[in-house]
Amino acid sequence: MFDFIALGLFSLIIIGMAAYGYRISAKTAEDYMMAGRTIGVVVMFFFVLFAISSSWTFYGFPGVLYLHGPGYVFFIWGSVAGFAGLYMFLGPRLWALSKLNRFLSPVEVLSERYESKFLRILLSVTMLAFIVPYVGIQPLGVGRGFEALTGMPLWVGAAYTSVLLIILVILGGMRIVAWVNIFLGMVYVTALLGSLFWAVSVIFPDAGLIQAANQLVEIAPDKLSTPGPLMEYTPVLLIGTFVVGLLAFSWPHVVIGAMTARDKTLFKWFPLLIFIFGGLFFYIIPFIWGSLVAPAALPGITDVAEADKVVQSVIQIFLPRWFAVFVLMGVIAAAVSTAAVQLMTSSIIVARDVIQGVLKPDATDRQITTWARYSVAGIVIVSLSVTIFVQLGIGEEAMAMYLTNVSVPGFAQWAPALVGGLLWKRGTRQGAIAGTSVGVIYLLLGLLIKGPDGSNFLLFDLHPVVPTLPVNAIVYVVVSLLTPKPSEHIEDIFFNEVDDYLRSDSSAK
Repeated sequence: MFDFIALGLFSLIIIGMAAYGYRISAKTAEDYMMAGRTIGVVVMFFFVLFAISSSWTFYGFPGVLYLHGPGYVFFIWGSVAGFAGLYMFLGPRLWALSKLNRFLSPVEVLSERYESKFLRILLSVTMLAFIVPYVGIQPLGVGRGFEALTGMPLWVGAAYTSVLLIILVILGGMRIVAWVNIFLGMVYVTALLGSLFWAVSVIFPDAGLIQAANQLVEIAPDKLSTPGPLMEYTPVLLIGTFVVGLLAFSWPHVVIGAMTARDKTLFKWFPLLIFIFGGLFFYIIPFIWGSLVAPAALPGITDVAEADKVVQSVIQIFLPRWFAVFVLMGVIAAAVSTAAVQLMTSSIIVARDVIQGVLKPDATDRQITTWARYSVAGIVIVSLSVTIFVQLGIGEEAMAMYLTNVSVPGFAQWAPALVGGLLWKRGTRQGAIAGTSVGVIYLLLGLLIKGPDGSNFLLFDLHPVVPTLPVNAIVYVVVSLLTPKPSEHIEDIFFNEVDDYLRSDSSAK
């Protein structure tokens, strides 16, 4: 009974914040989708960090470290560098463009930059295809936590999370999603860090982490170094893992955050915050959990699903029951904070880019805001359906592979058009369409067409992003150079005016 009372109170806090956000909102599309472009550096830090710190950070990341050793941390360090790079180089220009021209979506920015409705449809469909199933990972993570704690079926926790998400995003919009991430982030960090300190003091009372490391040296020393116990993280794979992490700058639910900034001063301090507090402080907590504490406390796990729950298992075995409930709140906070931003991004693409951008150009603010809210429920239903399929035992492995080997490569396919559109004057509509189309088609064919032995021979058995992204980028550059350069009008709007605005004092206000 205590479990449900605590979770009920937690839910009421989130719903109350969403209701308050609805009451104070300006009821405009810009306010609902872009938080009125008023997000400051502190809120942005929580907004972005906990838009990417999901239930996977609590379960999946430590689980991979538990099974494979510390090599996978290169993905995290690459991601931190990618996020910082986004806000150092692309973010200021994207922010200035969206503020000067009232753009409400990064897809809209590129469609106007390249003067192409077809590209708008192509990018919208591509982003939605890869982000919507990604949303389903979050209810799944909570469902596993519910299952481990209460014994209830996975779908109960998934449904609980989905209802919270619908209410939060429909009522609150981007502003309250960003502000709620402060509350959720504090719950998450307290649960993750508090459980680590407490577990270490209980399980290793003599010398703490040194004792854990000594025990691991005795029972499984190969888990303390690369290439790991399964000999997978070779130097080549470590480099590839880091490069794949760098592509985090192209995750659409992170890119859109740059468009909500209050002024350009945010881009001066934000990358440093990401490096210091995000990389050095936050991500070191799940790293210690997965690579040191859990393997020493509960050795011998080889099953992937059990490894994913190893942090929760340690907490339930060694710590009081009531604290396990608080940790589950932390997992819910992580899932909701990430999925809410993903849902906002998806609903903006549906309403602004697909409906208003292509189907109904004369739509009013009220109409596109309504469509964005309606689409939230539809996206959640689709993602929850994916979660239910997993619960029924259909493609659980495929879902895990979707996150690591499909979503990230899928997001990466708009990276050449994004970087070129913001930084390269010579990039053309034909180049953007050709590069993105070739990259997406190559990725899909490479994933779907298997060799007799089940290998991805079209991808040369490499991580999908390794062969597809260079092909995409080469096609983009070559076709751009072979086609007429963009007009002077486009150059003025997307480069000259942006440069002047970023140099002016008015952009700092």
